[in-house]
Amino acid sequence: MAQTPRTVATNAGPVEYAERGDGRPVLAVHGTLGGWDQGLVGAEFLRVNGYRIIAPSRPGYLGTPLSTGHSFSEQGDALAALLDALHIHRIIVFAASGGGPAAYELASRHPDRVSALVQVDSVCIPGKTPGRLAQVAVTDLTAKMQLWLLRYATRQTLAMLLRGAGTYSKNEAKERGEKLAAIPGRAALLEATLQASLGSAKRRPGMKNDFTVFTPANLAHISCPTLVMHGSRDKIVPPANAEYAAQHIPGAEIHWMDGSHVAIALEAADTAQPFIVNWLRDHR
Repeated sequence: MAQTPRTVATNAGPVEYAERGDGRPVLAVHGTLGGWDQGLVGAEFLRVNGYRIIAPSRPGYLGTPLSTGHSFSEQGDALAALLDALHIHRIIVFAASGGGPAAYELASRHPDRVSALVQVDSVCIPGKTPGRLAQVAVTDLTAKMQLWLLRYATRQTLAMLLRGAGTYSKNEAKERGEKLAAIPGRAALLEATLQASLGSAKRRPGMKNDFTVFTPANLAHISCPTLVMHGSRDKIVPPANAEYAAQHIPGAEIHWMDGSHVAIALEAADTAQPFIVNWLRDHR
């Protein structure tokens, strides 16, 4: 993603961010192993639909020091402080996976700042994410290997990915991987996400922090329209997280994607992304 980030001083500490596009602003809160680049990649479908994407690096990732916010409540405050620095009063928030807790905290602790909240496969319940994931050390080498495999052994790579990210049998993953590989450009978003995971040493403090601190947000304080999107076969962040959020956020809507933790990019890309765009238009 050819976008140059910048770091601004906020009341919470330094926050790195990048932005792209024009129109209504959207705060894109990246997941674990991400950064501003992953935020831009994940919200690109919103940019092409007329939104301005503002993608911060959460504390511990890339150019935002962990001191800006160790706990998720502090990260929610840091996001609000970034909005202050950018002179933005209210904003749409789009968050995914490990970025979910910080976005929930922003909407709970600063309800007047969030006009609408969209959460995709987001963590909500402590202890509901498999502990083995905390032990995964993603390096530049493994990311480059995955990129190579996607390009030259696409069907096999997608099948392995679906087995790891979803509750598929070996045969189900193979069949779905073959179908997805046959769709032109379907793996492009996944490739871009892997590119946004390179430079892992600068992301590791944030990743480790994601798995060591968790205090649930007070979801009952969230008052904005809220859409909870989740893969029904998600193995990495179990669907119970979405059910919990939808039950505790007043008026929240839940939409199930038929797929794994990467359904929005793979299995359900042709339906999930338009669903979010239409939902946001309905909740202007």
